[in-house]
Amino acid sequence: MSKILDINSAMEMLGGDPDLFKILLSSFLNDKNFDIARLVELEKAEDTTEAAKYVHYFKGAARQIGAEELGEAGQELEDVLRKKKTGDLEKLNKNFARAYNDLLPFIQSTLVDIGAKECSFTNPPKSDPQS
Repeated sequence: MSKILDINSAMEMLGGDPDLFKILLSSFLNDKNFDIARLVELEKAEDTTEAAKYVHYFKGAARQIGAEELGEAGQELEDVLRKKKTGDLEKLNKNFARAYNDLLPFIQSTLVDIGAKECSFTNPPKSDPQS
């Protein structure tokens, strides 16, 4: 089982529904793309609530599809943004962006493997983890 994309875990969470899994994978690629620059901009505000909401969106979507690594990175980052823990935002941002970028090719390959070739998102933009 891959920590990047755990298909078995996702299918269990989705009651074994492959069509729903395809929809969620496709939605993850097509609906909203993570932008590290946007996150950093939101983090600069005195109140980091919007930054936490931004991370929460991707963390939640990641967990629905079994993307454990992104879900864990998102939880760590969100906890710091919500002041539940302390941590190095720059390091956490880079870790989150890396996990996001690592996930995208796994989703694309999984969609091809399960026959969802109708997915129109062939070259997702990368979020620069160096930012």
